[in-house]
Amino acid sequence: MGIAGMTALLGCQQRPAVPTVALAPTEPVVVIVVTATSLPTLAPTKTVAPTITPIPTLTPVVTQTVTATIRATTAAQATRPPATTTSAEPTQAATTESASPTVVPPSSFPAPLVFAPEGKSFRDGDTVNFEFGSVGPLATDQCYRFEMTLGNPSGPGGVGDYWVGLCGDQSSAGDRLKFTLKPGRFRDEPNYGTLLVSADAVIPPTPEYVMNWNVSVVKMVDANDPIHPNVQALSPASASLQNSFFR
Repeated sequence: MGIAGMTALLGCQQRPAVPTVALAPTEPVVVIVVTATSLPTLAPTKTVAPTITPIPTLTPVVTQTVTATIRATTAAQATRPPATTTSAEPTQAATTESASPTVVPPSSFPAPLVFAPEGKSFRDGDTVNFEFGSVGPLATDQCYRFEMTLGNPSGPGGVGDYWVGLCGDQSSAGDRLKFTLKPGRFRDEPNYGTLLVSADAVIPPTPEYVMNWNVSVVKMVDANDPIHPNVQALSPASASLQNSFFR
């Protein structure tokens, strides 16, 4: 029995020991209770209007200063050209001088001055040269109109005819010009053949006629009739010069 008791005692001492686990401390649970409450009513704050102090207007002073500056700059540029354009100035000046303004002939003129013939005698077959002074440059549709009349020196009756020529003459005012009137055999040129035929039919037979002529400036309106074109007067008729014409 003693051996059995010892064996039992030894067996009990050899059983493994069970570890002891320490309990972790428990975290306390915090419960937050939210209760809705109204915000306190605040008294309205009185807004103070800002005080605006007007600033004096400086526009007139600034405008005058800027304008004066701009004018001064412009004047300086006009009197002193840039140095880079100095070499080109002679070419520009030459171009300006070579361009002449366009001369527009006037729409009316003074009566031309007449020089000859006056106080001379002509016979059928002679050439008559009307000499007069230019009124200045004419446009292409501006011409001179020459009128010649034949009358009976001792009685009534007379006939006349006219011719238009020297259109667009560019002579200077006062230059001496000449218009040639030929006898009737020159059919394709200005001639007095028709005037003599009319004189034979109207004027009583006479060996001598009183011949008068004058000149004026006209504008060509209708040139379909080459002998008697339709024209418009641009000047008074000149003084009339008198001659004698014999048959």
